[in-house]
Amino acid sequence: MNKKLDFDIAWGGYYATISEDEEQISVFRLLDFNRDAYHVSLFSEKFEHVPSIKDIESLSPFAGHAPIDSRGLLNYKKIVLIGSKDLTKEDLVGYMYYLEHFEVSEEERSKLTSSLIGFGKEPPLKITLSIKDGELQLNERK
Repeated sequence: MNKKLDFDIAWGGYYATISEDEEQISVFRLLDFNRDAYHVSLFSEKFEHVPSIKDIESLSPFAGHAPIDSRGLLNYKKIVLIGSKDLTKEDLVGYMYYLEHFEVSEEERSKLTSSLIGFGKEPPLKITLSIKDGELQLNERK
């Protein structure tokens, strides 16, 4: 596990993940991020090199939503923000089903959807991730 990792948070961003033990590059799309979990769409395609945004825009995810412990990001050697595309309500359907399962109200889900779509229009948030006393630390980079 890395001790530190630079990560540019772009809601709606497409990311290439490079791990220590795999030769191929995987891709995910970020739907939401917080200290506890990041929520993504996962793609099954693997790449030899970091793909361009054009290479992945037309792909369909094999999983529309997956919640993952945010500390797991430190397992990657490198995470590259390839590019982003504005999130839509359709992009967030799987995430909303997940929240509905945990009895998050329709009103709260609607507010979250609007917030995530709005966050996707902002420039990426540049942070450094690290672990201190077992807790994920987020520090903004300049």
